Amino acid sequence: MTKTGLIDCPVFAEMTGLRWAMKWLMERDQLIAQTMAFVESVTGKKPAADTQPESPSSPVVEFERLESPVEVAEAPRQLPVARSAIREEIEGRVAAFRAHQQRFDRERDKHFNSVLTGIRSAITDRSGAPTP
Repeated sequence: MTKTGLIDCPVFAEMTGLRWAMKWLMERDQLIAQTMAFVESVTGKKPAADTQPESPSSPVVEFERLESPVEVAEAPRQLPVARSAIREEIEGRVAAFRAHQQRFDRERDKHFNSVLTGIRSAITDRSGAPTP
C-alpha cells in the first residue's frame, strides 16, 4: 500500500500533485465539449461560446416612457353578504369553542397556582430535620 500523505488508501494513491489536478481539468473540458455537442445536436446550431457577457459596469436597462399615466379601474363594491343560517351556526360554534378554551385556560392557571403555592409553603415550612 502506498502512503499518500494524510489519506492512507490505495484509491487516493494516484491523486497526488499536479497529475490529479490535470486529470480533473481534462474531465471538466471533456464534459463541456460533450454538453456543447449535445446542445448543437438538439438545437441544430452552434452555441455562441465565444461571446462574452457585457461588463456589469455598463447597465443596459431601459424602460419605456409612458406619455400619460395609466388609469387604474376601481374594483366594484361588493354588496354585504346576507346572513345565512349556516354562517350563524358556524359563528355560534366558534364562540362556544373560544369560551371552552378560555375556561380550560382559567382552570389550568388555577391548578398551577395551587400547586405552586403548595410547593412554596412546603419549602418555607420545612424544618431542619429531614423527612422520613
